[in-house]
Amino acid sequence: MSNVLVVSALPEETEYIADYVKGKPQWEQLGEDHFRNVEKDVNIRVKVLGVGKVNAAFGTADGIHEANPDLIVNIGVAGGLADDLDRGSVAIGTDYVQVDLHTLLPENEPEIDPTRKEIVDGLKKIADENGIHSRAGRIATGDFVLFEADKREHIKAEFDPIAFDMESAAVAQVATAKGIDFVSIRSFSDMANTDTIEQLSDKKELDEDEKKLRRDVFRAPTKLIIDYLA
Repeated sequence: MSNVLVVSALPEETEYIADYVKGKPQWEQLGEDHFRNVEKDVNIRVKVLGVGKVNAAFGTADGIHEANPDLIVNIGVAGGLADDLDRGSVAIGTDYVQVDLHTLLPENEPEIDPTRKEIVDGLKKIADENGIHSRAGRIATGDFVLFEADKREHIKAEFDPIAFDMESAAVAQVATAKGIDFVSIRSFSDMANTDTIEQLSDKKELDEDEKKLRRDVFRAPTKLIIDYLA
């Protein structure tokens, strides 16, 4: 049996799991945040961590204690940094970096293992088969919302990531310390630019196209990991 811990910063990023597995005969829901694939003998526990690196780190540590996972998956939204992609595209993490952590000594740099290639390849295959526009690459993490042009270009130039979020590298650091496989799957809710604040706002009137895009953004990572595990 494999145990998988699926984590997110916000409840909206994991709430689609229950709907997506409903009606699939190989899946059963055992509790509010507990699902099992009876054919593959895979258990999924879902945990909402909260926003930011500190919440992500201690929430992941608690989740490891509760679920004893073989794999941790961080799903959710991110700002896109690949200029040839657009909102709704999906980043499959290969490696992770904290862009706002600056140490004087190399030995103080956090140890963060990359995602195993077979996991990345498997997720990319599922994305391609389902017509989900995706790219595998580095995910950058920092404790801020990225939208300023100068900061965006600096992060791209120094770290060469395809996406930016506020949790992935922190979760990856805890997973590395505990010797557990990890992958982050992030759908682009925005492109980490001057349009970001407006695009993330829940106060403006949304047309039907925007409503659909936002639904797809939140649902795509769930589809990828559930189909991969199956």
